[in-house]
Amino acid sequence: MGRISTHSRFGGPFRHCLLGILLLLATSAMAGNEVDTRIALSDLRVLYLYDDPQSIDWASLYYLNDWYGARIDLVTVRPGDIFLARQSGLDDRQLYLHTYSLPDSGQYVDSILFDLSAYRYPDIILIGDLSANKQAESLAVQLIQAPYDSVRLFNISKIYREVDSLGRSMGVSINARELANRYRDRMVQEIPTLYPGFDFKQSGSEALLHYELLANRLDAGAAKGDFLSGLGTNRLGSIVGRRLSDGAIKESLSKRIKTYFSMISLSTGSYGKKRAEHMLTGLQELRTFQQQAKSEARLQETAGFAEYLDDQVGKLQELALDEIGLRWEGRIVVRESPDGPRVKFIATLASDGPTEIELNELRFEPYWDSTVVILDGESKKVQPHQTFVREYLVEVDREKLEAQQPESLLFSASLAYGKMPFAVSSSVPIWEAPDLDVSFLPSFLFIPPVPALNVDKVVDSRTWKALITKPPHFYGAVRLQLETPRGMFAGAYLTERQMLKGELSEVVRIPFTISNLFELGTQSVTLSLHANNKVVATDTAHIRIASCEIDDKIKIGFLPDTTGLLEDILRMTGAGFQPITDRSLAASDLDMYNVIVVGSGSSRDYPSLRNMRDRLTDFVRHGGSLIILGQPTDWPESALPVGFVPASEKLSGRDILNRIPGANMLSKPYAISDRGLLDQLERKQMLSAAVVTPAENIFVTPSGASLLSVSRLGDGQVIYCGLPLLEMVGQLNIEAIHLLANILNY
Repeated sequence: MGRISTHSRFGGPFRHCLLGILLLLATSAMAGNEVDTRIALSDLRVLYLYDDPQSIDWASLYYLNDWYGARIDLVTVRPGDIFLARQSGLDDRQLYLHTYSLPDSGQYVDSILFDLSAYRYPDIILIGDLSANKQAESLAVQLIQAPYDSVRLFNISKIYREVDSLGRSMGVSINARELANRYRDRMVQEIPTLYPGFDFKQSGSEALLHYELLANRLDAGAAKGDFLSGLGTNRLGSIVGRRLSDGAIKESLSKRIKTYFSMISLSTGSYGKKRAEHMLTGLQELRTFQQQAKSEARLQETAGFAEYLDDQVGKLQELALDEIGLRWEGRIVVRESPDGPRVKFIATLASDGPTEIELNELRFEPYWDSTVVILDGESKKVQPHQTFVREYLVEVDREKLEAQQPESLLFSASLAYGKMPFAVSSSVPIWEAPDLDVSFLPSFLFIPPVPALNVDKVVDSRTWKALITKPPHFYGAVRLQLETPRGMFAGAYLTERQMLKGELSEVVRIPFTISNLFELGTQSVTLSLHANNKVVATDTAHIRIASCEIDDKIKIGFLPDTTGLLEDILRMTGAGFQPITDRSLAASDLDMYNVIVVGSGSSRDYPSLRNMRDRLTDFVRHGGSLIILGQPTDWPESALPVGFVPASEKLSGRDILNRIPGANMLSKPYAISDRGLLDQLERKQMLSAAVVTPAENIFVTPSGASLLSVSRLGDGQVIYCGLPLLEMVGQLNIEAIHLLANILNY
């Protein structure tokens, strides 16, 4: 091996530059080590209440997290139909985001408090701008009024609210701009992980931020100076001092705490193997303290002490594993197979330190069974700078895989570094999807047949709409993915979309083409919406080829039905149509239409209809076709040129009788199969039958009421259809589509 000589042509200034770079790297490494150690040692918790992510005081939070090692819990409350709690975060940085959805009621605030403080309250609460969020303000009020609980190990010590200026009030002022510049690199790297799409340009850049002290439960002198004045960063020693009586046991435990702090302090100024050894010794002392403390009733009776100690040991162990070069990764991959889902667990153990690492046992711990499954019980030693990788297959029932559990799949391993044992685990937590939805508009589509060609050639192009709905507070990137059947090809549309805060919905237009490869029958089209690389919503629509030709001379006016299906279906026919307003119905010239269709339930939105008998009679006598779809029992009397009384009956398709099998309406221009049409009505359901007089009844009920009839008047006719025709067309029944065309062409 050669060596670098500083007396070469790179001497002089280069030598000083090289030494400067090495010194800078050493200083950066020391700063990073100190931050990691502070986070591992600190038992401080800060809760920050906010409404708008763009207004969060990141500068103060990063200062508390970096300088004091405090855990930061950001909490926001959103309106929702049911109570939901979502959490995400950066474990290694002790930064966590909590989002609660709850109905507009104060009763759920207690649930939020319990979720946030299951075993301990935060030490400090910072309240941001909540002026536009009444639920978050209600939560803040309850936190301010929370009584001191002598049973708890930790209580809320201080509560601050962000204000425009302090004036004479007591509080803390922060140089936000300087702190933001100091932690800019961390913020740019970490904040988008918590808030995808976070806009740093819109975030606050004020030079000074002020926090007014609302409540102080420490000594009066502890309120001044800083957020943490009067609070220690680690209170394990003071807990033992307060809870235990003087004696040998208290002295022994206190000595272990001092050794633990001493070793961690020594590790801060050390590097390499020495730092790892000091860290492991400190961890061993803390673990021994934990075991001894279990036999002390006064400590175990203290609410939250066991959980507090577990948290401290866990943080220090993570830091120690990093120092000794132990790299553990457990990847869980779920794959479909003909026999159901299969879980593949890929265990990777690497040793980047000076000493070998031993893998003793690998376990699968199903949440639905108390029996632990041993996947690998053979001891394996991984030498320094080597990596061990192995895959394990696990069979899991689909119901278990999809169960709503905090950890749906949990794998754990027993490791050892020298004589020091470690336990590591990997899990797949349940991911709470944001309240997003996507749906086709409409959920079905029929298109005319494509010309028969000897070569595959795109012959028809159309557009389908989809609607994305979201709560107003959600924003960020989403992705659309369309799955089409054979012969259908999606055109160019924006698949990656940025949802904006405040918006409730967005319409997506998806162009597509159909070729003669498209197969007959009903085909499925699926549209999925992805957020954070996970599917959050899907919708499946159906499409088929069906002929529904309407004479080009026919101009259709319609009164919309309550479902909106009539307009969607008319658009698919390609016919010329126009909605009629209530004013047009009463005053405009109806002769501009050949056909007027009255949708189901439209009378409720057309008050003029009850006075339209004479105008509709003239329309029909002069050759117009008036089509009445099934109507409710509150239909206005004397509105039509014929007698019409709704009389609903509960029937199935087998109960319906065809009185005129050769009727023109069932044969021109399309021949209708009774069975193909009526067999879709398998189960008994309420059908909108009616008594129509005079009328030629085609389909009737056993009682004689009409389900399809024609009443001739002058040169025109009144057609009544009480079958659920629009719903049957929506299910792409080919006979229903043809019957609709026959009625409109009649």
